[in-house]
Amino acid sequence: MARTRTGVRQSKKTRAGAMVTDAGVYRGKQARTGNSLGFRFERALFHSHPEFNGDVEAHVIGPGRMLVVADPQPIPKNTERDPVLSSFMSFLAADMLRSPGRIRPLDAAVMERVGALVSDVKVSPEDDLGEEALI
Repeated sequence: MARTRTGVRQSKKTRAGAMVTDAGVYRGKQARTGNSLGFRFERALFHSHPEFNGDVEAHVIGPGRMLVVADPQPIPKNTERDPVLSSFMSFLAADMLRSPGRIRPLDAAVMERVGALVSDVKVSPEDDLGEEALI
């Protein structure tokens, strides 16, 4: 296993010679598709993750950062969702299924520490928290 410039271990080489890292990072680049531009990724991505063979959505989440979400089922137009939070929750669900032995109950000492940190915070259930996500 070789290391890249960023120190990420590489796990295998694809037929095209591109490397796939342990973190599931696939390389791609911009490509012309007809009269439009698109992104071309190595074949290994679509073999490993067939959910991306259909429609996808792209969300720009920051400078130089884009989240591509497989869209197997259309979501009603009036439903608002946070693509970053839903992707994180999907990641957690997959990780829990993959490694159930790593799931641990919340430690009572941690809960006591959290309680001590917020003991002076005064809140009311009627307080308006606004429309923005709190995470």
